[in-house]
Formats: sequence, C-alpha cells, structure tokens
Amino acid sequence: MKILLLSDSHGNAKVLARAVEKFGSNADIIVHCGDATRGEADRLKDNNPDKTVVCVRGNCDWCSDFKDVEKIKVNNKNILITHGHLFGVKYGLKKLYEKAIEEECEIAFFGHTHNPTDVTIGGVRMINPGSCAGYGTSCATVEIDDKNNVLVNHLSIELN
Repeated sequence: MKILLLSDSHGNAKVLARAVEKFGSNADIIVHCGDATRGEADRLKDNNPDKTVVCVRGNCDWCSDFKDVEKIKVNNKNILITHGHLFGVKYGLKKLYEKAIEEECEIAFFGHTHNPTDVTIGGVRMINPGSCAGYGTSCATVEIDDKNNVLVNHLSIELN
C-alpha cells in the first residue's frame, strides 16, 4: 500500500494540487496532517474518489470539524495521524511517542514543524512530510509492503 503524506498547505492550493498530481497517482491513501483549509480538504476528497483520504485538524484549522487524531491500519501497521501541536512536537517527540504507544501504533504521522522528519523512537516510526506551503515545499510517500517493510521518501514539490 502506498500513502501520499501531506501537511501544512496553509491555503496554497496550487502546491497541494501539484503534489497530488505528481506523487499521488499511484497512492492508495492520501493523508493530510493538518493546516489545510476546508476547501483544500474537500478538493482532495472530490478529486480523488478512488482513494481513501484522511485529514486531521491543525492549529490553524479553527473552524474545522476534522478530528485532532485519527488512527488507520495499513497492512498490519497501526498508524496514528495528528498535526502535532497538541503534543508539542516543536519541542520534541516524547508526547507524540507516548500517544502512539497508548494507541498501540507503530507509526505516527505528524506535521506542524514544517520540517521533513523520519526517525524511530522506541520502536515507533515518526514521519513528518514537511510543508506544502513554502519552507521548501515538500511531501512524502510511505509504502508499506506485504511483509510490513516501511519505505519513506521525502520529495520536493517543484512547480515547473
């Protein structure tokens, strides 16, 4: 299964659309880790009816009805999805790690810092795709194969 992982688009619909166009065609799931406008999230769902689309609320999504935390299962991996602001990810990943353990998740997707990240802490893989709105405009693909191997690629979103 292949996941296109996005975050922090902050209304930059052009870059978000480019990321999906360039890297999402063979994705089974699209995940947005927050700070997307409602319109951006709706377009992700409307424009990709053949894919599972999961969005969570970020700290800039004031009127969003998205959940703060979602949990999905891909192959045999439980994945926690959050923006990260409620877990203080700008100051470390300990609280996010603890939440992942509490939820029995082996992987945690998060955003908020705008920095691409792929680290393993205590057996939990923590993955941040970076930001779709400036700051280097990046996203990530995450592939989980039938043997539960996890391959992460951080990708630069070029507008050319």
